[in-house]
Amino acid sequence: MKKYLFYIIICCYAVTSRAQKEFRFRNFSITDGLSQSSVTAIVQDESDALWVGTQDGLNRFDGKEFEVFTPDNTKGLESGYIKCALIDQTGKLWFGTNNGLSIYEPQTETFSTYFAVDKEIIQIEDLANDKNGNLWVTTSESGLFHFDTKTRKFTSLKSVISSRKTTRVVVTENGIVVVATTDDGLFFYDPKTKKVSSRLANKTGLSAVNRMIVYGRNELILATNDGVFTLDIHTQKVSEKFGRWKEKMGEVSATDVYKYRDFGWVICTKSQGLYVIYDDGEIHQSTEDIFQKSALLNNATNLIYRDNAGFLWIGSQRGLSVFDPANKEILGVGPSGNEDSGIPTPSVWSFAESESGRYIYIGTDNGVSRYDNTTGKFKQYYRNRSYNESNNEISVLSIEVISANFLLVACTDGVYELNLNEDGYSYNRIKYASKEIEVQHERSYSIEHLEGSTYLIATKEGAITYDIVSKRMQVFQHDSKNPKTSISKGICRLAHKDRSGNVWLTTSTGGLNLMRKKEGNWIIHPYAFNGKIKAASKEYITSIYQAENGEYWMGTLGSGLLRWNEKTKTTVIYNRKDGLPNDVIYGLLRDKNGNFWLSTNKGLCQFDPIKKRARNFTEINGLMSNEFNIGAYLLTSKGKMYFGGIYGYNFFNPSELSKPKSAVSVVFTKFKLKNDWLKPAPNTILTKPISATNEIELTYQKRSFTLRFQPSDLSHPELINYKYILEGSDEREILIGTDNEIHFNSLAPGEYVLKVYARIGDGPWSVYPATLSINVAAPFWQRLWFWITLAIASAIFLRWFIRRRMDSSHREQVRLEMKIRDRTREIQQQNEKIIRQRKKIEEERNKVVRQQKLLQIEKDKTEKLLQNVIPASTAEELKKSGKARARAYTKVSVLFTDFVGFTRISDRMNPTELVKKLDVYFTKFDEIIVNNNLEKIKTIGDAYMCAGGVPVRNNSNPIDTCLAALEIQAYMEKRRHDAIANGSEFWELRLGINTGEVTAGVIGSERLAYDIWGSTVNQAQRMEMLGEPGKITISGATFNFVEPYFECTFKGKAQSKSKGLIDMYVVERIKPELSMKGLGLHPNDRFNQIVNLHLYSSINYYKAERHIMQLLEKRLSKNFHYHSIAHTKDVVTAVERIALLEGVTDEGLFLLKSAATYHDAGFIEQYDKNEPVGARLAVEILPKYGYTDQHIDQIKDLIFVTQIPHKPKNQLQEIICDADLDYLGRDDFHEISDKLRRELKEHGKLDSDKKWDEIQVMFLKSHRYFTKTAIAMRKKKKNENLKEVMARLERDEYED
Repeated sequence: MKKYLFYIIICCYAVTSRAQKEFRFRNFSITDGLSQSSVTAIVQDESDALWVGTQDGLNRFDGKEFEVFTPDNTKGLESGYIKCALIDQTGKLWFGTNNGLSIYEPQTETFSTYFAVDKEIIQIEDLANDKNGNLWVTTSESGLFHFDTKTRKFTSLKSVISSRKTTRVVVTENGIVVVATTDDGLFFYDPKTKKVSSRLANKTGLSAVNRMIVYGRNELILATNDGVFTLDIHTQKVSEKFGRWKEKMGEVSATDVYKYRDFGWVICTKSQGLYVIYDDGEIHQSTEDIFQKSALLNNATNLIYRDNAGFLWIGSQRGLSVFDPANKEILGVGPSGNEDSGIPTPSVWSFAESESGRYIYIGTDNGVSRYDNTTGKFKQYYRNRSYNESNNEISVLSIEVISANFLLVACTDGVYELNLNEDGYSYNRIKYASKEIEVQHERSYSIEHLEGSTYLIATKEGAITYDIVSKRMQVFQHDSKNPKTSISKGICRLAHKDRSGNVWLTTSTGGLNLMRKKEGNWIIHPYAFNGKIKAASKEYITSIYQAENGEYWMGTLGSGLLRWNEKTKTTVIYNRKDGLPNDVIYGLLRDKNGNFWLSTNKGLCQFDPIKKRARNFTEINGLMSNEFNIGAYLLTSKGKMYFGGIYGYNFFNPSELSKPKSAVSVVFTKFKLKNDWLKPAPNTILTKPISATNEIELTYQKRSFTLRFQPSDLSHPELINYKYILEGSDEREILIGTDNEIHFNSLAPGEYVLKVYARIGDGPWSVYPATLSINVAAPFWQRLWFWITLAIASAIFLRWFIRRRMDSSHREQVRLEMKIRDRTREIQQQNEKIIRQRKKIEEERNKVVRQQKLLQIEKDKTEKLLQNVIPASTAEELKKSGKARARAYTKVSVLFTDFVGFTRISDRMNPTELVKKLDVYFTKFDEIIVNNNLEKIKTIGDAYMCAGGVPVRNNSNPIDTCLAALEIQAYMEKRRHDAIANGSEFWELRLGINTGEVTAGVIGSERLAYDIWGSTVNQAQRMEMLGEPGKITISGATFNFVEPYFECTFKGKAQSKSKGLIDMYVVERIKPELSMKGLGLHPNDRFNQIVNLHLYSSINYYKAERHIMQLLEKRLSKNFHYHSIAHTKDVVTAVERIALLEGVTDEGLFLLKSAATYHDAGFIEQYDKNEPVGARLAVEILPKYGYTDQHIDQIKDLIFVTQIPHKPKNQLQEIICDADLDYLGRDDFHEISDKLRRELKEHGKLDSDKKWDEIQVMFLKSHRYFTKTAIAMRKKKKNENLKEVMARLERDEYED
């Protein structure tokens, strides 16, 4: 029932497709940068850029990204609704819009818009270019216009063509203008006579012409709402173009039609996708399918455009699709909601071909799918229509075609005879010789025809032969007493008959087994030269190919490709060092050119055994998945290759893929100088488009620039890569990958030639690169003329300056001598008088200033001394009222420090030096506590005491105190390293912290002192005394406040005078996810967000957590080895870590941790289906701790989403799902897994260890992580754990 429901759901979203996807589409939508979904026009300029018109913006695509032009950001473009487009003979682009005719001038890179009547809105529907270079323009409400491209003027033809509702227009080779209308048929207008030569009234197919194309000299092809029609221009006879098409497909509304070379016709439709009618009459339909990533983007297709590289672009209502009609790519099929267009489950395990070659049989997790090469449809033969994806114990691992209606199928639960008939089909399980044989050999992996009606089947315990007529069976399995005369130990996955008739079998213990007849009976024994093969590889052999020269090529499960020379008995291994993507080979085929094709764990590989060269293909090249499956490979009678994997299968013609890719050309498209993209303009660096520029001249001040370029092939953006050479520089060839920009920063003066090359994948580089000469001028001070001019000017100036100074000096000397004699006496008398007065005034002023300074100094000393002795707020209180009262504080964190062995240190050091060194340390401590909002209380000898939360109360003081402690110990560690490096003595520090109630105030009236009292102070000192040097020891009270932010280690319990035993912890560091760069010393922004959440949220999470944890400790069974309270704590820790790394710092963090504490709480009442119990407990308990009904509803959803299989719908659900199974990708996986195994055994859920490992393998393969954090941290290790379990299964050394 679940399976049917699954298909009903996905069928609601899938669009019917009538054939397997024979074309690989690459799709572009608004998520790729397209301005709007509905593509209405496409045209390519002379630089190979593709211009895409939509209902909201014009887009220029350079193979990398879309550049969007709208009326808001583009001068000269009056409307963003583009209806049509064309390129004229001069390379100019014309766009018909919803508001006028727009032109793009490539030479100036500017837009202009023209109107039939000044500023009057006309909605243009279509454009056509005549031999004179002028345009014919159809409009939706204003009729037909002629536009003179030289005068840029419109001429209306309303008087000639009566209809105002014109839609499409073409110009024939004879110059006749054919105009389609919505209300009056077709008009044939002769510009020479300026008259309508003829008119074709409305009839079937003419009332809604969506596209017209000129075909040959005398025909028009019309794409209409009623289909595709041919119109003879001379006789004006209209006939259906594709009668057979209409007979097979019924009524189809065609939007565009295109004739592609000798290939056939391509037709766009309004709702039925894309049709290809081949020249031989064959019909192919491509439709959208959300489950096929290479399918057509949308069924509502608008138009077809062939680019300069020969690819076809399809504009649709959801974006843009492009494909290669020559079909020279890897194609793929995945799971689909439509039974006719895909397979029912993701994994593909096997293939087979019918004798006629018409059918391809595909083995999946739920039976056999049959693809008909003639009709392009699938037919499904389900094993179980109520199949559950979490249980794939009915997978089809091998198929052998016996006849057209009879197949032998090897499954994980036995061998079946599949009978096909017109009324239906049936699976009939073969009868095993005994129950014991059935248990041992029902898991079947491979089928090979032996002789007559006898078939060989590779099984879990060895092999069996089965006669489909007599139903007789012979069993072969390992005999430990006679290992040389029986099949090797282990699982037998492969049976293979080579071209010489030898039958080979491979087992999980490595090597080969040979099957032959002796005295009329079949026997199997290990290959005599297994020792030499195993010396090269002990891995399991997955596939075998015998070459014409008798050599054997074998794929292995970890050693790569093994080559065995039967004559010389020698081996050669080819692996990743030789270019293979992975050493795990699942399938091995050879094409007619002698190349091997290998399916691996990391993509597909083509290996040339002669040149020893590998060529690799991944998902970028069209693979459905990079991971393939063992045994899923097929070479058809027509030379096609099939490979199956974990998400469908791929097929291709190897001869097409082996052909060298054609070289692509490159053209420069944009030039940026500093921060501005330049447009061509007179008297500037760029006088014409960069694509047409051969040389640029740059000044020394402006020599930092960026060049953007594009390839001629726009259909493979993910495969295009570039390189460049800058001739004239010291740089060699530079590879820049897929980046289509080069930036040069302050290019040195000189002459350069830049050459940019491109290629597709590993194809050839461009034969003719994009080339640009770049000349960077030297600065003026590096030129010869500057230095010559400077030398001459300096000599002239120096001579003039010296002469002028000499003349001036002589004249001045004469004048001065005369004045000096006249005024000397007068000046001397006045100076003496002024000096006496000034001296007297200065003495008085200095006296006053000295007195003011002395007073201020004394005042400052007094205030500073007071503030150093007591807190500022208390000092202010003393100054105002003369006294300060003591106050009680409920939450204060006290920090004590003490230097280790200070008495011993003081005995060795001079007192003065000792005090100086103490001053250095305490000064740094003062700086640290001030930065962390703490108050210094006092120092006693080498002891230092400070506190947070006094005299100003705050809730963050435990956190502030621990942050300060980390900084203090970090400072001490730095001093220690410096001392060791200098060979000097270093000091160590013990540090203790406690949080609790204190009383604080000023004692005495003579010598004021601010102090704090209470047992909290004593316990802080106790923490310091019991702590280790270099560590931060805190009490349990402090730990309860700081545990969410810091990594702490429990150190035991300590005896206190007043509180009995108290818990001791060591603060190791800030949690990595809450610290800067994950170093654990300084908090990051996320730390502050979490602190604010804990301090100010209405939810009292920690009280709620203690409540449920106490309940679990009390009521959980001690027989729960896995579902214990330790598992709950582990999930809480994991969910917090993942949430923080995923950016969850709001109340969602509390909801996640709360759900984690309750997700397995139901185990206190029942073992199965316990999630509702956990949800009920949450509803009963959490309202007491500030949780709202909305909070609890979210928590319940989070609890239920942890049910297997995980199906999260939002970020929080993804996080808790990943946290619940976090251990799958950790180092302690096997330890935790073993706990779950013991628990399941004790509860009667599991009967053997081997069964447990089989369950684990299936679960690990189907499981996936959802968050980026879990994928990055756990996926790789999870895969390693899976391999270890699979290896254990292969060894099969279980005792039960």
